[in-house]
Amino acid sequence: MEGENLVEFQIFFQSTDLLITFGITLLGLLFGRLQIKGVGFASSGTLVVAMMGGYFFQFEPIPILQDLGIVLFLLCVGLEAGPGFFRAFKKHGRYFVTNVLALLAFAGVFTVLLLWIGNVSSGVGLGLFAGSFTSSPALISAMQFNPEREVIFGYGIAYPFGLLGVIVFINVTMKFLRPRMDRELAGQSQIHTAVYRLENEAMDGQLLKNLDLFHDNQVVVTGILRDGSLIAASGKTNLVSGDLLRLEGSEENVTLVGEQMGTSVDQEIALDGELTTSSIVVENMSIINRSIKELGIRLRFNASIAKIVRADIEMFPSQDLQLEYGDVVHAVGSPYQLEQLKMFLGSTAHSVIPRVDIASMAATLFLAFFIGGIIIPIPGMGPFSLGLAGGALVSGLLFGHFGRIGNFIGRFPPNATAVLKDLGLALFFVQVGFDTGQSFIDNLGPEVLYYAFYAVLLAVVPMAASLAFGHYILKISISECFGVICGGMTFTPGLDVIRQVDSSEKPVVAYSAVYPVSLILVIALVQGMHLALAALR
Repeated sequence: MEGENLVEFQIFFQSTDLLITFGITLLGLLFGRLQIKGVGFASSGTLVVAMMGGYFFQFEPIPILQDLGIVLFLLCVGLEAGPGFFRAFKKHGRYFVTNVLALLAFAGVFTVLLLWIGNVSSGVGLGLFAGSFTSSPALISAMQFNPEREVIFGYGIAYPFGLLGVIVFINVTMKFLRPRMDRELAGQSQIHTAVYRLENEAMDGQLLKNLDLFHDNQVVVTGILRDGSLIAASGKTNLVSGDLLRLEGSEENVTLVGEQMGTSVDQEIALDGELTTSSIVVENMSIINRSIKELGIRLRFNASIAKIVRADIEMFPSQDLQLEYGDVVHAVGSPYQLEQLKMFLGSTAHSVIPRVDIASMAATLFLAFFIGGIIIPIPGMGPFSLGLAGGALVSGLLFGHFGRIGNFIGRFPPNATAVLKDLGLALFFVQVGFDTGQSFIDNLGPEVLYYAFYAVLLAVVPMAASLAFGHYILKISISECFGVICGGMTFTPGLDVIRQVDSSEKPVVAYSAVYPVSLILVIALVQGMHLALAALR
């Protein structure tokens, strides 16, 4: 009787595929939240739990959910990368991109040579690379043209060792280089505020917009006290001898500018009364990717921008800084001026929740499936298609880069994109885990130790080469080099480790510059390594 009940329960349990899928997803995500000193498996926790389910209970995968997971994940990767992908190749971002190109190129060459010398199969080897770089896009790319079970086997072994290797390398290297980093940091600081009296006769009667002294040194005048009255500072403001100017910027630059103006005054200028401060969320799609100088905020709205917060990171509002969707602009001006600026930029922070346009999201998904389904016959090579993965990536890049296609927008709140990306990755990992759990456990043997050693080498050696190339050849600061490394390996937790030493925006700017580039290039790199390995064998 008990046996019959057990059989009935198993039949019921095995028939509810969606219940099993999301049950394992829940358990995997909870497991991924477990952290040791701030480091955990995150979304990859679903792969670990799903592989256990596939091994012990022989759960069957649902192919359509795996495809949906791939599309959601890579679509969001494209949406994230689109806004900054091409912009990263401009101006100072070129140095960061050059460094990340060196990181990926060295990683590719080193990986191919190591796998060739060690006689490791392409599938397992590329899985080892993806796990060492803790890169989900690399994993999905490798699975497009290699046996799925081989790739997952390599990824599953390498991921924990790659994770630990990156963390240990960053901590040990930063501890070793701490004196040098302290010397680099000695000349920079967080946003500093000081008050100076204008005594330079050459500046008397000059318009603020005509004085390059402020712009060239990235110093902002956020308030002027004249004859006891507080007035707003804008490009049209005339300076008068005896004015007390409230300056904001790095301590070094504020001191430099202040000493050319006059003398320091031990007095605070409180921004109250006629002036007030406001935090405004950028949501106006027509101003995205335009610089502060191009928008002419000072001249148009007689208001000053004190700082910009992007992804919880404070950034100095230099004239060349381009606004992105979701930036929080901290502005100073009169209530009326700030109200006009709010209407121009988007909305007041914390009062309006950025909206998700469901129709636009559906349009991006439709375009992803449409592009992925196109088959182009190539003479001598057979039919060519980007497939679901390529279609999703191209669709995301197009919408993310242009911001709007027709009536459909391509910019979504970062939190919404992150949720969809994590959901897609979790669905993909669960289905892959069900399919590969049995073979993964069965294939564990003595060679795992060699693969673990390979994983550490694949993680640490390219990082060391990139650090040396960036700092000694490109003359990038150490904190920026680490920002490039974390962005190149799409390893966000490493950024938190760096900011414990350097809390400025430098590593964040470097990370942000290369992150979208790396998301795309690592996919192409895996394909290139696959072709190279095939040619060597």
